[in-house]
This record gives sequence, C-alpha cells and structure tokens, in this order.
Amino acid sequence: MNVVLIGLRGSGKTTCGKLLARRLGWVFVDADAEIQERAGVDIRRIFEAEGEAGFRKREAEVVGELARLDRAVIATGGGAVLDKENVAALRGHGFVVHLSAPPEELWRRVSADPKSAAERPPLLAEARNGVEELARLLEARAGAYREARDVELAVLGRSPEELVNAILVLLRVRGLQVP
Repeated sequence: MNVVLIGLRGSGKTTCGKLLARRLGWVFVDADAEIQERAGVDIRRIFEAEGEAGFRKREAEVVGELARLDRAVIATGGGAVLDKENVAALRGHGFVVHLSAPPEELWRRVSADPKSAAERPPLLAEARNGVEELARLLEARAGAYREARDVELAVLGRSPEELVNAILVLLRVRGLQVP
C-alpha cells in the first residue's frame, strides 16, 4: 500500500509528501526527481531535447516502477495522470490523493520557487498569462484528476501539517493502522 499525491505544479505534493512519509515512517519518492536523476538532466532539458512525448515515456517507466513499491509516499508529476496505465498502476497499489488549488494560488507558489523556474518546463513569464495557463491546464486535466483520485484535498488556507493530518485521518477511515 502506498499513498500517491497528484496535482498540478505548486500544489504541495513534494512538501506534503516528505512530511507524510516522515509521519508514517515510510519512504518518500518524487517521480520527477527520479526521472531527473536517471536522465542526468532536469525536466526542462528533457522537454527541450525529447519533447513532451519523450518525457512522458520516461515518466511512465518510472511511475510503473514506483507504483510497485510498498509503504511509500509517491509524489507524481502534474501530468502523470494523463496516461491511463500510470493511473491504473498507481490506483492498483495505492491511495491517490489529489491536492488541488486555484490557478492564482498555484501561480503564486510557482513564481516564488526559483527551483521550479529553473528545472521545469517554463510557464508563461507574465503573471496574468501564467495564471491563465495554469487555469487552462487545470481545465484540461480536470477529468483525468477526477478519474485518478480517491479523494481531493483543497490546499488553499491549509498548512502542510493540516493536509498531512487530513490524509492520516482518511487512511485510518480506510482501516490502515497509521500514527
């Protein structure tokens, strides 16, 4: 059994994932970090060299492997849910939590994170267009997130600790013995 965190860039998957793994005593794995480590370059460079199709192929391989772990908290990339095989693998071995936020909040978080800007495919630089681009991504992926998740947690106005506490309650409701 794993806990899988899905959502767009900036939703808090890595921050919450590390905290949740620590609370559970499980391993934390970030799918995007694993892809970068294996490729030896950041995601932005993979997109530049191989396009989205090349990146998605790498992502599917990593997600398939990570889904077979046990007692892991897995943070996926924002688009991992676009591949039905990824979703089947993740749901087959885990409880999938969708961390959601409005595009304005996602943009605020992404804009404040220099690592995201340096390593991820670029969003439009101008603030209003960045919000609009995230809104388009949210709309385009809404169905995939809905189909992939077991539960959705809104992150706006909640600390990572509050989100982790909510996930722990949900795991207990499902009958898991968790701290």
